Amino acid sequence: MKVFKVLGRIIWIIIAVIAIAVVTCVVLVSVFGTDVKTIKGEESTEEVVPPEPEITGAETRLLFAGTTFWGRRTNTDARASELGVKYPFSQLDTLDRKNYDAWIGGLECPVTDNGHNKAEEENIFKFNCDPDYLPEAAKYFDAFLLGNNHAGNQGKAGLETTRAYLKKNNIQYFGTPKRTANDTRDPEYPNDDVNINNCGIIVLPVRIALDDGTEDKYKIPFGFCSAHGVYGVPGEDYLQNMKDFAQYVPTVAMPHMGAEYKTSHDTMRQNLYRKMIDYGVEAVIADHPHWLQDSEAYNGKLIVYSMGNFMFDQTFNAEVVRSAAIEAQVKIDIKDAELDKWNELGEGCLEDSATCYEKIKAAGLKKLGLTWAYDYHGTTSAGNRITRLAPDNEQAAIGQRLNWGAIPAELKIKK
Repeated sequence: MKVFKVLGRIIWIIIAVIAIAVVTCVVLVSVFGTDVKTIKGEESTEEVVPPEPEITGAETRLLFAGTTFWGRRTNTDARASELGVKYPFSQLDTLDRKNYDAWIGGLECPVTDNGHNKAEEENIFKFNCDPDYLPEAAKYFDAFLLGNNHAGNQGKAGLETTRAYLKKNNIQYFGTPKRTANDTRDPEYPNDDVNINNCGIIVLPVRIALDDGTEDKYKIPFGFCSAHGVYGVPGEDYLQNMKDFAQYVPTVAMPHMGAEYKTSHDTMRQNLYRKMIDYGVEAVIADHPHWLQDSEAYNGKLIVYSMGNFMFDQTFNAEVVRSAAIEAQVKIDIKDAELDKWNELGEGCLEDSATCYEKIKAAGLKKLGLTWAYDYHGTTSAGNRITRLAPDNEQAAIGQRLNWGAIPAELKIKK
């Protein structure tokens, strides 16, 4: 009998151990997502997939630069310097390039291998910029405006060459020197069917914050539009292009017009730039007058009438050697934004810019909602034609010329 009692106890102990093991396996499976094979030391065939991190924020920080150019006397100074083609860019780090996701400037010069005719450059202002400067320019600039009165100085072939050189150096571009799609006033462009649209898609890097504490970087398409009005007023067709682009993508207008060597804008430009805002653009940021002019807020949007000379060879007075580079902090409303699809479109645009806008329209995505805030950074090239951050006393004077105090607080970057 004692033997049976002992055997019975052993059997109950074995049953209890088995029960405890089973319960333990169940608990481990429920807690750790594994199976019994894992408990036995065997490799599990089931992979645990962690949840995808969610987007908590999206932002890009831009710098808009005024008239930019490394030809004529700047080229002469650079070639005589030990710095060579680095010369005009050698102090741009004073503007803290690392703090920005992209720079956009107005390139006031075709880029070709045609060399320099001093008489033409000095007397009739027919410019050319050498292409060997572009690798240095590409360290700072992500996109250039070509809608101005000098981008076509080397003719239609020179304009096509300029676009090819920019593309080779991974610098995007937008705009055209023509004032309307059928501009017959400029004999160099009666049949220019290459990118005659004054608006184009520029793909900007956007920093994406994720809920796991990491960051990603997306490529998001924005619209940028030129409006060349040096010798007249841009045609209504170009304003309609702005309106069309603004329906689908956030769009910035960068006109090239205004009376030269004046401290403030005129009524014609004010009415025209406000109309651009009424047509849906996010901001109007202009150049051409070679002097810094004022700015204003209109319907909650920023208008800068002239940023002045950012990188130019004029030195004949204090006005032509200074400018205001405009910083823009752009935050994207991530609610219902479909940023993954916008990123996919942006990557496609970098591969094929010609059909990019049509693909964006066909995609039918909701237009991104943005919040814009701004600051200015005064620059100077006094004394040596090397662009750099201006000293504090000049910063204040540049702010006064901009009438920055009148810009409402909600449009300014919080410091």
